[in-house]
Amino acid sequence: MHRAVPVTLLVALIALAGCGMLGDDQPPSDDRALEVRNETVDALADVDSYRMSMDVDVSASGDGQSRSITLDGDGVVNRTSKLMRMKTTVEDRSTTSYLDSRTTYTKYSDLWTGWERQNQSTDVDWLALTPLGRQAELFERTNVYWNGTATIEGRETSVIVAYPDEETVSSLPGQSQTDLANADANVENITAKLWVDQETARPVRSLLAIQVSGNGGEATANLMIDYEDYNEPVQVELPEIADDEIREGGCPRR
Repeated sequence: MHRAVPVTLLVALIALAGCGMLGDDQPPSDDRALEVRNETVDALADVDSYRMSMDVDVSASGDGQSRSITLDGDGVVNRTSKLMRMKTTVEDRSTTSYLDSRTTYTKYSDLWTGWERQNQSTDVDWLALTPLGRQAELFERTNVYWNGTATIEGRETSVIVAYPDEETVSSLPGQSQTDLANADANVENITAKLWVDQETARPVRSLLAIQVSGNGGEATANLMIDYEDYNEPVQVELPEIADDEIREGGCPRR
């Protein structure tokens, strides 16, 4: 039924943003942006821990209807112990996930009382399985462009932008095996931005903006993550999970 189109597109965008463009020819990267990107990649080699906060706003319209939802979350990463904890909330539903070495455990408050377990890539540096490392990987895999400067909470940052294609985004490590092509919508545009501290070369903020359309509807999502407390002491403890609480898979479908 067309009445469900806005909700369908909302679900598709949330899946793309949380599980976790057109492929037109792009001009080559500019030197200033490449310098920022390369300095950032080098700086991440010395990152042992960080905290993050996430804000997502999604809107969809179709068949004379519209709907908007917001998602917020926070997380902590300990690279030394290879542990990450994240919690996100959308409307009255929450999701808690842990990355334990190369295995992800996820609990969805309204879907099942147990945990989804999914193995992650063994072919990349562990940090690339976390949001910060994934953003760096994204900017390494596509052309990058200078987008000026900005002050964020008193920190002077350099801003670079990228326009990755569908295949690049789908192939990022740390994602669900569900890729963009499996969403019941056409990906019209993706824009990625990275705000980089001019003193430390570490990311302060990232933004992923997505536009999709399909079945007479259209939707947009903006996923913003702030990064802070680099190399501060953090502790992540994986809860005890019994074997009968686990099932294999990726992001569940509703």
